[in-house]
Amino acid sequence: MSAFAAMAGSLGITAFLLMTLVVIVLYRQSPLGRPVLWAGLLTSAWMALQLAYYLELPLPGGIFSVQILEVLRNIGWVYVLGSMLSGSTDRAYLATVRALYTSFGIAAVLPLLAGAGALIEPHIGITNIDYGKVQLLGFLAQAVFALALVEQVYRNTNPDARWSIKHLCFAVGGMIAYDFYLYAEAVLFNQITPDIWSARTAVDALAVPFILTAVARNNKLRPNLFVSRKVVFHVTAVFAAGAYLLLMSAAGYYVKVYGGSWGGALRIVFFCLALVVLISLIASTQLRSRLRMFVARHFYRNKYDYQEAWLSFTDRLAQIGDDPNDLRETILKAIADVMDSTGGLMWHKSPNGTFAVVARWVAEPPKSAAVDEDHPLVARLQREDATIDLEDEAARSTIDTAAVPVWLLDMPRAWIVVPIVHREELLAFVVLESSRTGSDLTWEDRQLLRTLGHQAAGYLALLRATEALADARQFDAFNRLSAFLVHDLKNVVAQLSLLVRNAEKHRANEEFITDAFNTISDAVNKMNRMLANLRQSNAEHQSTELVDVVATARKAVAHAAGRRPAPLLECPDEPLMVVANRDRLGDVFEHLLQNAQDATPESGKIEVLVRRSGDKALVEISDSGCGMSEDFLKEHLFKPFDTTKGKAGMGIGVYESLHVVTSIGGKLTVVSQPGEGSCFSIVLPLHELARSGAESRTDINGKLVEKV
Repeated sequence: MSAFAAMAGSLGITAFLLMTLVVIVLYRQSPLGRPVLWAGLLTSAWMALQLAYYLELPLPGGIFSVQILEVLRNIGWVYVLGSMLSGSTDRAYLATVRALYTSFGIAAVLPLLAGAGALIEPHIGITNIDYGKVQLLGFLAQAVFALALVEQVYRNTNPDARWSIKHLCFAVGGMIAYDFYLYAEAVLFNQITPDIWSARTAVDALAVPFILTAVARNNKLRPNLFVSRKVVFHVTAVFAAGAYLLLMSAAGYYVKVYGGSWGGALRIVFFCLALVVLISLIASTQLRSRLRMFVARHFYRNKYDYQEAWLSFTDRLAQIGDDPNDLRETILKAIADVMDSTGGLMWHKSPNGTFAVVARWVAEPPKSAAVDEDHPLVARLQREDATIDLEDEAARSTIDTAAVPVWLLDMPRAWIVVPIVHREELLAFVVLESSRTGSDLTWEDRQLLRTLGHQAAGYLALLRATEALADARQFDAFNRLSAFLVHDLKNVVAQLSLLVRNAEKHRANEEFITDAFNTISDAVNKMNRMLANLRQSNAEHQSTELVDVVATARKAVAHAAGRRPAPLLECPDEPLMVVANRDRLGDVFEHLLQNAQDATPESGKIEVLVRRSGDKALVEISDSGCGMSEDFLKEHLFKPFDTTKGKAGMGIGVYESLHVVTSIGGKLTVVSQPGEGSCFSIVLPLHELARSGAESRTDINGKLVEKV
């Protein structure tokens, strides 16, 4: 037996076994699954037995066992053809098919009877029958009737449904036609040609891809095995590179053999040139794009792997920074990469409604790049929310010339316009340059671009909301500072107004004059502090230092002593140091004392208690005034611009006090009952130097401040 026959037999067995495995795993539910499975197993067994016979391995029955399996193999493929006839109701057609089945059955019996006769011939003494000729005629008749059956199946199938069975008819018809050629020549010359016989299994193996294609087209369920596009892409690329190298090797061998004295040198130059070309092709972005398109078009139903495209797009958008330009450029590049575009531009809607170029990638913006919000292009993109093919638009420009500006149609490489719409509002649009694959825009491209546009619109809308929030926060900070300053200014005005009212009565009193100078000096200091706050940034406005709570409370009580009832102070001898803004903390104490005096009659009582509680400094300001209701404490006390003083107050004092205390890590609480007075408690964290005790009792105003 020749080496080629052994190799062909091994190839055929492997091909049909793999086919049966694929059918078992993927296509068992296909109408053709079970028949093809049995036919494939019988074919594999027949090829294996035939290979074993020619390898001179011991077989029961010898060549007759191979012939039996060949008959069963033919029956198997006729059974596959018959499985496609179950839905037919044409009586004439069914009658013809039944006649072909009967004829095929008779032809299938002939080789078996002849083979059995050849085995028992020595025992019965009949020698005038050519059993070999009968077997050849039987196999030839099987091929004739099977070919007729293939023709009947294909011709009587509805033309619209032939796409699902034509590959099977081609595969089975091809195998049977080869058998017909084999046995026709054998009958004619009374012997089988060895070369034709050796190539038979390899020729049958060529039918396997067509059979699997037919089974897949008749499959009612999706296969449960998935091969990713990346794997197919890389396998195809490796296969193409291998084929290229084989071709170059063959060409190099030709150069070496027929190149004469220059053959060796030319072969080296040729191989180097081939490697340079291969590396250039591998590095080509356009070639990769075209190969990816080839894989998608010929191996998959859909053009895109939507899971991969969607995850890749969202991952790129999720990795952007805080710079708005990064977001817009990332969106542009992500959309361009999905479409294999060579460049693009993004127009974004500005606050005044004009669309201007805000991001570019490779492409150059035209001179007349601005688009007004009332332009027909904007109205069309916002209304239709669909991609515009500029080539198609230019071809029918006589129908709708006003929709797309002329300068956009005249851009040399402009391909499509992709709208980015959020809640029926056009936020931006992207103009992409021509694709590397050169393919036309399909409905699948349009649907994907619309989905990506909606996703990108969400990010752009979030960016716009973030910018609006940042502006609102700046205005909020400015308004808060203004409210604090106006409140402080009101207090200064109240001090100076009191001084003016009492000036007529006490202008000759030296103590009044001294107190007036102190009041004016304090007012000037507060005004200077307010001016400094207006000039400073927010960080400088919140600058802190080491502050003695006891000393600050004493100063606030001294300022409030000129009003009635005068507050009483109880505090420790040791300082209690906290990190705070000295002036702001003093304003908190003074404001709470002023509120207590406003709510308490002159005969009432106001007490200020400063003490140490663990690692905290506690300040309690209590009064015996009118008190506050529980509803007022919950709903109104700490809200800005909510006051019970009418036009005399702004309702900002307690809110400002809460803001100052919480900004340094403290806590402000209040307990009050109507008619029983109120108690404000301020808890502030002590500084580490104050917590040590011994060191805090040394020179507080000197050493501790220097250490901070």
